[in-house]
Amino acid sequence: MPGGRGRAAPQVPRLRRRGRGIRLRLLQPRLLPPDRTGGGRRRPPYRVRHGLGGRQAAARLPPEPGARLDPLLLAGGAAADRAVRRRLRLPQETASRRPGWTRSAMTLVRQLFEHKLGRPVSTGEVVDLPFDLCWGSEMTVKWALDILRDSGFDDEYVAAGLAAQRERTAFVFDHVVPTHTASMASILVELRRFAREHGIRVFDVGYDGGIQHKILIEQGLIRPGDVAVGADSHSCTAGAIGSLATGIGSTDLAMALVRGSCWMRVPEAALVRFHGSLRPHVQGKDVALYLCGLIGVHGAVYRSLEFGGPGLASLAITDRLSLSNMAVEMGAKYGLFPTDGVLADYLGADVDHPDFTVDEDDAEYVDVIDVDLGSIEPTVALPFSPDNAVGTHQLQHLLRNWGEYEGREDLMTGVAPLARRANGNGEIPVDQVFIGSCTNGHLEDLRVVADVLRGRRVHEGVRTIVIPASQKAYRAAMKEGLIDVLIEAGCYVESSSCGPCIGIKSGVLGKGEVAVFTSNRNFRGRCGDVDASVVLASPAIAARAALTGVLAPIGDRSDYYADEDAVRRGIEELFALHSAREGRAALPDSEDRLPATAAPDTAGRDAHAEGGSLAWVFGDHVNTDVILPGVFCQIPDPAEYKKHIMAHAGNQAFLDHYAGTGHDLTGSVIVGGANFGCGSSRENAPMGIKASGAPFVVAHSFARIFFRNALNIGLRLVEVGDFAHGIREGDRLVVDDERGELVNVTRGTSAPITPPSAFERELLTAGGLVAYTGARVRAQAAAV
Repeated sequence: MPGGRGRAAPQVPRLRRRGRGIRLRLLQPRLLPPDRTGGGRRRPPYRVRHGLGGRQAAARLPPEPGARLDPLLLAGGAAADRAVRRRLRLPQETASRRPGWTRSAMTLVRQLFEHKLGRPVSTGEVVDLPFDLCWGSEMTVKWALDILRDSGFDDEYVAAGLAAQRERTAFVFDHVVPTHTASMASILVELRRFAREHGIRVFDVGYDGGIQHKILIEQGLIRPGDVAVGADSHSCTAGAIGSLATGIGSTDLAMALVRGSCWMRVPEAALVRFHGSLRPHVQGKDVALYLCGLIGVHGAVYRSLEFGGPGLASLAITDRLSLSNMAVEMGAKYGLFPTDGVLADYLGADVDHPDFTVDEDDAEYVDVIDVDLGSIEPTVALPFSPDNAVGTHQLQHLLRNWGEYEGREDLMTGVAPLARRANGNGEIPVDQVFIGSCTNGHLEDLRVVADVLRGRRVHEGVRTIVIPASQKAYRAAMKEGLIDVLIEAGCYVESSSCGPCIGIKSGVLGKGEVAVFTSNRNFRGRCGDVDASVVLASPAIAARAALTGVLAPIGDRSDYYADEDAVRRGIEELFALHSAREGRAALPDSEDRLPATAAPDTAGRDAHAEGGSLAWVFGDHVNTDVILPGVFCQIPDPAEYKKHIMAHAGNQAFLDHYAGTGHDLTGSVIVGGANFGCGSSRENAPMGIKASGAPFVVAHSFARIFFRNALNIGLRLVEVGDFAHGIREGDRLVVDDERGELVNVTRGTSAPITPPSAFERELLTAGGLVAYTGARVRAQAAAV
């Protein structure tokens, strides 16, 4: 039915606010095809539950005395108990480490914190957390070493710290190797020399190289129960094997290299509870994109996203790695799986490890999301965000019936640009396919691609790039004959690296091109020209696109929808979900915006004398590729960074003003909406803003890693919730520290600023993490 008339009312999600986040409850489940075993309706693919502690309260009876004997006594100790339970596929029990103290009724993240610290912790507590492994890439280690050089620390202190952490440190060169510029080659010369002098292990171009998040797990440097911190946002990948793994910035890395620990806040947790099993053609990547589309890129900000439920048994390690890898795309600090039989099979019988289990009934989860794996169809994420997720059958219906949907105000973002390229069958011609990355460059992924392409040729004109995530996976693929299959099919197979994902060295896209990538981000301009489009997909979907030359559904539509009307109802629900979740446009309406060009030039002047700092508004979910595109991050120089901040934000008035001031924001302030600074852990983004002279950054809320990096370098962030959405470009803003408010001088309004914690206040007062650490080191030395 064209237009908006006569349509059934969409199944609108109800938004509930708790704290700073938005929670979703779907009032009407999507109509699904009959269950093939009983003729009834299958359960909806997800259900979000709320209540006490994020769970609905349930009455429980205490166990009868003596009903359960201690399995540790029966099996002859903890190690024997774990071995027996793994062999029999029984749930792993968790033993107390203190008399009267048990880890039952704990989230996984608290279990892991307590395992490392050997003491109870509480949610929200800031701890100095020792790590088992820290690492960085060539892009982040260089900055860390420069920070150490300029820190003012005594050379002997730095040398002693590096020596103490030598066995727990790794440099992994994977982003731009083999490198492509003389300047980057010179940086690599410096890093290799430093590593040799200090005995630090380097994974470089060659036999044991590859992408950091693959090889460090593959080679056993990260184990279950370990604390692993890497200067890359996708370091949370190792949560798939029960490691407390997360991303940090270069300042964190610099201090970790000499101190052996990082400051960490114990986060609250949300549970994703899986039911059923995956259908043919569906992989962990489809589940990750589906979940990202459900809760959004801000749905788990500063939370531990934890996975449980009976459906876990159907998720292979590679599926879990994809899910943990993309937890950060939902804003999460961690993406954690329990230790179970699937993990035990992956590690092998000879590997002993601590046990961590999900307590679905009593642990204090702020949200529980039930997901039916069998109801998830092959899924893609449209430009320019990983949460623009849509099923491939839904997408084809949309494009086939574009006249019905074109121009709708609730149209899902990312559809319209691709609709202009689609053919009459709802298929999108593609120019390039990339199969690889830390998300989907595993041997198992290469097998899926080879099965599709065996004995065939990729479509003429489709550049198909395949990059295994590790040299080990590459060699295994060669032994299985997979590389021959891919090359004979017309693929370009490259040695292990990040490849086109970061958009710097290889596979860079040109103006107007459309590509299908198996990586994890598709932000505007990340992988090439700002007018290029990247669709995120699983290896199965990407391989089919390479073969046919178009992005199209795989699998039988009847497995997911009873008929075309059911597809249409699913699309209405999808639009309602996206519209309700986002809630507002990227920029305020022009009629409600004051003309920025009319504002006086405030460069070099006192903001208060002019009535406040000039506001430049950039909307929700501004990512680090927009704040500072990766192509400008290769040379470590804040003076260069500041020239390019907000280069891809699409605000030409700001760019003209900024260039006219000689790249000086002394009298101006950047204003974001929700989740400002999402995406990469690159510290270059807040560095560029600080170097510009901006007195502070205002936002509804900040992404976790950006927030952390800004604190560490002493850049002030002003978080004001919904008040940020009422600020218009050209408004004048003043921070009133006495009242703890942000004042909009232009509109005569104000709002309380979210107060920093005691620890955050100490960091800001000291001027950042380096100064804070230096003061502590000097105090400790004086006390000896």
